[in-house]
Amino acid sequence: MSVIAVALLAFQSTGAAFSATTENAGDAFTAGTVTLSDNDSGTAMFPMLNMEPNDAAVGCTEVTYSGTLDPQVRTYGAITAGDGLEAYLDLTIERGDGTCAAFGTSTPVWTNGTDGDLGIFLGAATNYATGVDTWQPTGGGPADVVPYRFTVTLQDNILAQAKSVTVTFTWEAQNL
Repeated sequence: MSVIAVALLAFQSTGAAFSATTENAGDAFTAGTVTLSDNDSGTAMFPMLNMEPNDAAVGCTEVTYSGTLDPQVRTYGAITAGDGLEAYLDLTIERGDGTCAAFGTSTPVWTNGTDGDLGIFLGAATNYATGVDTWQPTGGGPADVVPYRFTVTLQDNILAQAKSVTVTFTWEAQNL
């Protein structure tokens, strides 16, 4: 028995004489970013008070994407105060390819297709899923800056008199 044990021990020792390993060291993982900002410095785009029929207000905001992932950016809005003026305000939203000062080529985002369509826009485009636009910046490159121009026109309608509305427009980027 002891001869068999010594033989098995010798066999196991010599059977393990050949071996090899390899490794791939330093594997690291980092999540990408979706980063969106604008140039409004926290101020309103439209401080329009005492509008008259057919008055038009034009405002522009430059939205910057500086994330590392490829997102889609959509625009939507919400009424934050008021008593119904949105039903008498016509709205056009355009996206340019320059800056607010040098707007460049205009791409329609929301076009005034019906009377009172600020209210229609705010009722339909309430979050990212229902938001409008097709801007798709490319992550990892230089920052994308896009101007959005809003034109709001008060209709000539006696029912608009003395009404008001306060709205918030939102841009949201989500990675595709």
